[in-house]
Amino acid sequence: MSKQGKIFYGWWIVLLLMVISGSAIALTVSTYMIYQNQVINVIGISPTQFSLSTTLIFLTSMLASPMVGRLIQQHTKPTLIVFLTGFCVTYAAFGYVSNLWLLYILAVLLGFFFTGLAYIPPGVLVNRWFIEKKGLAMSISLAGSAVLGVIFSKYITYCIQHYDYSIAYISIGAGLLISGLLMIVFLLKDSPESIGLKPLGSEQLSTEQAGAAPVIGGNNNALVHYSLKQLYATSFFWAMLLAQFLAGFVGGGIVIQLPVYLQNTFDLELATNLLVLNLVASVFAKILVGWVYDKLGLRSSTLIIVGSILMTCLLFIMISSPDMWLIGALAVIIWSVGNCVGTVTTSVVASRTYGPQGYGEIYGTVMRFQTLGMATGVPAVAKLYAMSNSFAFVWSVFAGLTFIMLVAYLYGLAKSNPLRTNAPVLVTA
Repeated sequence: MSKQGKIFYGWWIVLLLMVISGSAIALTVSTYMIYQNQVINVIGISPTQFSLSTTLIFLTSMLASPMVGRLIQQHTKPTLIVFLTGFCVTYAAFGYVSNLWLLYILAVLLGFFFTGLAYIPPGVLVNRWFIEKKGLAMSISLAGSAVLGVIFSKYITYCIQHYDYSIAYISIGAGLLISGLLMIVFLLKDSPESIGLKPLGSEQLSTEQAGAAPVIGGNNNALVHYSLKQLYATSFFWAMLLAQFLAGFVGGGIVIQLPVYLQNTFDLELATNLLVLNLVASVFAKILVGWVYDKLGLRSSTLIIVGSILMTCLLFIMISSPDMWLIGALAVIIWSVGNCVGTVTTSVVASRTYGPQGYGEIYGTVMRFQTLGMATGVPAVAKLYAMSNSFAFVWSVFAGLTFIMLVAYLYGLAKSNPLRTNAPVLVTA
């Protein structure tokens, strides 16, 4: 196991991803809607018009994902610098929004720069630096979104209550730009080989390759070495893409609209406490899920995570009065595990399925389908609620879609497994 000093340098990459990717996800997904009431009052628009900006963010990310994936794969450091700068400047500019069209223009820009910071960098960099403990490294890098979600939500609320929402936009944008650039410039190394190291676990893999097929964390480390064009000709890849779309549709729909649902069901103080409980639980859930993937493998771990979404929907359906807050607390804790389907599951399944050739473009395509699901899932919740005037109906529909997601994942994993097992194992020298 190649290390530099006592700590393998890849863990510093994980720390960087916790801050950079975690901030982008927290600011775009977890805390974006906190500003809604203040923004719509200042510029005179409706809540529906404001929520459309989230759709524009995710649609833009969907369209940009494959291209951004290629850029990060080929030119990691300069690409991250450009996207971090663009994201921070755009986020700060939201503090100066004066009309609806400027809001939408900034939403498109934020979605583009979000693509290059949020999910693709962990998928690419962790895949380069880790063979052993890949699931744990991936989950820790994505756990930053939960930690920073708690911090940012408290800070944004404080600014709104005591100063002005524009202060939050500008100060967060400036602070992330300075700290993020320093981390990228001084910490980021494109690959272990660039500093004379090997991926964590590569020496063990080399030894095992000389004998039997390697098994680490219950998974054969051989990968499917197909190009994107070849993958499009396989049924398992389309099943995976369907699963990714539903992960975005259901997961994105729940995570964005959860504050609205809780506020409609409980009083404001209790709803806020349940949201904080969910964010705190998410920190531990993301780390736990990464460990579970390393120990139980792809199939069993994915079954647990998608099953958690189904359980969340069923518990939400059971809540019929504000007095049933204990069920609500249990539901948001279980949802913290299910919510990993769009972060840890996406990254770990891809990193253990697809080979390194063209990985950035392949992963970008996977994220295109997930962000398409998020772009359509968020307004779908509002539409389903408007049709039925009942969140129980929304959760019933999502429960059915979650079951389809589970079937698609299990089919994709089963059909890709023979290709993964029989593929030659690549050992990075």
